Amino acid sequence: MPLLALAFLAFVGLGLPDPLPGTLWPELRPHYAQPHGALGLVLAAMATGYLTASILAGRAMQALGIGALLAASIAATAAAALGQAFAPPWLAFVALAMLAGFGSGAVDAALNTFAALRFAPRHLNWLHACWGLGATLGPGLATALLAIGAGWQAGYAAVGVVLAVLAVAFAATRARWQDGAGADAPPLPALSALRQPMVRRLIVVFFLLAGVEASAGQWAATVLVESRGATPAIAAGASTLFWAALALGRVAMGVVVDRIGADRLVRIAAPVAAVAALGFALAPRGLDLVALAVLAVALSPLFPTLVARTPARLGAATAMHAVGFQVAAATVGVAVLPGVIGLAVQAFGAGVAPLLVAALTAVLAVQVRRLA
Repeated sequence: MPLLALAFLAFVGLGLPDPLPGTLWPELRPHYAQPHGALGLVLAAMATGYLTASILAGRAMQALGIGALLAASIAATAAAALGQAFAPPWLAFVALAMLAGFGSGAVDAALNTFAALRFAPRHLNWLHACWGLGATLGPGLATALLAIGAGWQAGYAAVGVVLAVLAVAFAATRARWQDGAGADAPPLPALSALRQPMVRRLIVVFFLLAGVEASAGQWAATVLVESRGATPAIAAGASTLFWAALALGRVAMGVVVDRIGADRLVRIAAPVAAVAALGFALAPRGLDLVALAVLAVALSPLFPTLVARTPARLGAATAMHAVGFQVAAATVGVAVLPGVIGLAVQAFGAGVAPLLVAALTAVLAVQVRRLA
């Protein structure tokens, strides 16, 4: 199987388990007799594992090689899902969630690094669209199993089996992942990479970028219901529109990025996103949904295209660490910025959320411009 096709499948697999805790929580919670707030513990465990693996990914790739790291990390996510399918004691379930996050973080960093070194920017956009496909298929599969009478464990078991098959495929091809993937680059300490100004600028950009994406998607429905009088159904549809536009935008941008040029596309998309975010904050009803969709499409190429350009900006040796730092920064952004906006909404009302998203998107556009 060509490595690109396997990488696409891996990104689909990477997206499969991420939404499962929330999707299956109505069944999980009574099984473990936990309060609603305990979902936060599961998500925090996953995020902790993800962040830790992302930071350490550069050193792990140097020590093990990208192929071996990918095989071992996907095997870890498979083991975590299969372990959770056996409904272990609650603390073991949480520990397995951390293992799942650790495996996913390592896969994300290693695959993004490999793709940035080996593939064109269009492929990075399509890879990230594949993650969105996986994040859609995972809950869909779990829901279908519940509908036919299977328990919540069946969802984890099905995802675990898929990931185990992927792990075997990566183990069988592990030597091929080394070819041309920075294996010949001289080792560079992680702190040396972190001292480079461009690395730190990229960390800030990815923190803002992922935080803006998550904030816009997570708070859109609340804004529409509580400050603009939309029905919950319309608001839910608008939130779905945002995530669908983000995924489809990556497919479309993958078609045009090589024609426009990666750097030019990023320089165009970032200010368009800032204008669209302002439009969602200020436009009248109806047009605000158009602005929300435009915001998603404008944001869609930024993450994968900036990852694709990392080796050219920094060199292969530095990119081995920098991509992991970027993934880690994005993880922190997703965890922090929507929560900060939530505190503002609690204090000042839902109407403040789109204004803060617009302000953050404007700062993001300025920071992206500084990369040129």
